[in-house]
Amino acid sequence: MSENPFPIVDGVPPGRALLGSRIRELIDASVRVRDDEAGLAAAAHRIEAVTEALRAAGGAQPLLLTALDGGGHLSINNPLEGPGNPLAPPLSWVRVGPESVCADVLLGAAHEGPPGRVHGGWVAAVLDHVLGRATAAAGFPGMTASLTVDYHRGTPYAVPLTAEGRLVRRDGRKLHAAGELRAGDVVCATATAILVHFNADRFPVPTTATRSAPD
Repeated sequence: MSENPFPIVDGVPPGRALLGSRIRELIDASVRVRDDEAGLAAAAHRIEAVTEALRAAGGAQPLLLTALDGGGHLSINNPLEGPGNPLAPPLSWVRVGPESVCADVLLGAAHEGPPGRVHGGWVAAVLDHVLGRATAAAGFPGMTASLTVDYHRGTPYAVPLTAEGRLVRRDGRKLHAAGELRAGDVVCATATAILVHFNADRFPVPTTATRSAPD
């Protein structure tokens, strides 16, 4: 393929990261606010106006990449790692290398499942993303075919967490990966996965910057 199909920018656009952060704060505030119907309705109208203004300026594709230190690319609007996506915690990569990857993450009240604990689906999503990043960093990007998560204890929110992953072995196109999510030294969950190494012609991996975007 002669031309890279992925939009790549030089760093995370500051305005996009700031917007994502502020909406994250809004989401947290919205799930914690006391129920006052009049106040909530007024807030909803103000948010609606901002939403319409953003929608009017929309139309861009959500996939947007920037280079990571140490190799690979950060997906700026990804729902797990993207600073521009309000749904993302987001993951903050501490280490991305062929042997293993490691990310810090802080999940909040919006991610609560059991009282005081992170919903298990979010735990699984974080681990799934980290394992996918690990196989890609090892040189074999893949898509998850199966994911097994063992929940050792409830994962606290509003507490710094560390997620690690590594490629264990490769069997043809099958990639076996393993990882864990910790709160300090306490292992909250572990995961194993089988991913399928995809064809680079179908899902090309970006290698060089092609353009820059405004703030």
